[in-house]
Amino acid sequence: MQRAMTIKGFIVILALILAVFLCLHLIMKGDLSRKAVQEAALQEALAALQNEEKDLRNQLEIVGTDDFVISSARENYSFVSRNDIRFEFSNPEALYTYTEEELRILVDEVAD
Repeated sequence: MQRAMTIKGFIVILALILAVFLCLHLIMKGDLSRKAVQEAALQEALAALQNEEKDLRNQLEIVGTDDFVISSARENYSFVSRNDIRFEFSNPEALYTYTEEELRILVDEVAD
C-alpha cells in the first residue's frame, strides 16, 4: 500500500529545504565578504612589495657606479678625498641655540 504525502508534509519538507539553503547561502556570503577583505589586503601588500622591488632595482642599478662608491665611502666611512675640506664641530648643539628670528637678525648684521 502506497502512502500519499499530504500537503502539510510537503510544506514542512519544503520549508526545511529552504532553511538549509538559506543557512548555506548566508555562510557562503560571509565567506565571500571575508575573502574580499583578504583580497584587498593582499592587493595592498602586493602593491607595497612591487614598490619595494622597484626601489631595490633602482638601487641595484646605482650600486656599481663610481658615484655610489664615493658617496657610500663618505657617508659610511667618513672618507675624505685629497681636495676636500673636512669640518668637524666640537659642539654642534651651539649651532641651534638661536631662534629663527635671532638667526635672521644675525645674518642681516653679518651681511651688512
